[in-house]
Amino acid sequence: MAKLAGALLALVAGCTRPRDAGEPYILVLGTAQDGGLPHAACTCPRCDAARHDPSRRRDVASIAIIVPSTGRRFLIDATPDLRAQLDRLPAVGARPRGRVDRSPVDGVLLTHAHAGHYLGLAFFGFEAIHTSGLPTYATPRMAAFIRGNAPWSRLVSRGEIELREAPAGITFDLDDGVRVTPFAVPHRDEDSDTVGFKIAGRRHVVTYVPDTDTWETWSEAAWRTLAESDTALLDGTFYAADELPGRDVKSIGHPLMITTMERLAGDVRSGRLSVLFTHLNHSNRALEPDGAERRAIRLRGFAVAEDGQRLPL
Repeated sequence: MAKLAGALLALVAGCTRPRDAGEPYILVLGTAQDGGLPHAACTCPRCDAARHDPSRRRDVASIAIIVPSTGRRFLIDATPDLRAQLDRLPAVGARPRGRVDRSPVDGVLLTHAHAGHYLGLAFFGFEAIHTSGLPTYATPRMAAFIRGNAPWSRLVSRGEIELREAPAGITFDLDDGVRVTPFAVPHRDEDSDTVGFKIAGRRHVVTYVPDTDTWETWSEAAWRTLAESDTALLDGTFYAADELPGRDVKSIGHPLMITTMERLAGDVRSGRLSVLFTHLNHSNRALEPDGAERRAIRLRGFAVAEDGQRLPL
């Protein structure tokens, strides 16, 4: 009887084991605009609340791709909050203890050359982690920017990062069961072009677009890429046009969350697409957890991504 009971318990345990155990997933490492929350040098109510209440803080927008089957971890974007974000990565493989981990991640994928998205590369340099040959995926124009500008060029010349050019529209295998496609999105491209990433696992396809101009400027190819996804983490910098007194947020070039919800309402309502907002500016009233904006987002079937959230692939 004891053996039978043990066998039944083992069977039940096997049946209740999560389907995605061991499957790759996305870990949200940050959801704030480049200035973070609290924002640098700001004393607005949201920033002050975040300074006094750690639960209100948000790191600069970034995600990690975690592959338990190989023990590998990849970042999309290297933010000014990189140190804290590395601390939150799960230990899915053997990691050194009691000393600096010279290989804390297995690769970095860059979206573009704005401050919140690549400044963290400096931590991989000689003065800090001092990695060796860290694969760093970037479009040809972004790679040229890094090669041509110090101090980033020193990461290349010292061999701390290994630039791997990843042109928009070309799919590549990142790791076991994970394929990635960078795709061009319009944005303020002063120093580099800008891409989002379509990340395809065995069961889910997630699109990540933390920065873009308005949806009216998107190409048909970009819309097709979004249509191939079942989950999207999208630019939610501003909720509405009246957030910044004295400035027209439309001139800054991000889609408003209210516009995104109108445009994608049918896809979300039908269940074809799950949309989470990221890259929220400190002025965004959707940061208020119990505010009217957050309630409106939930009622429409959308969501605000949270630091630490996991999304299956």
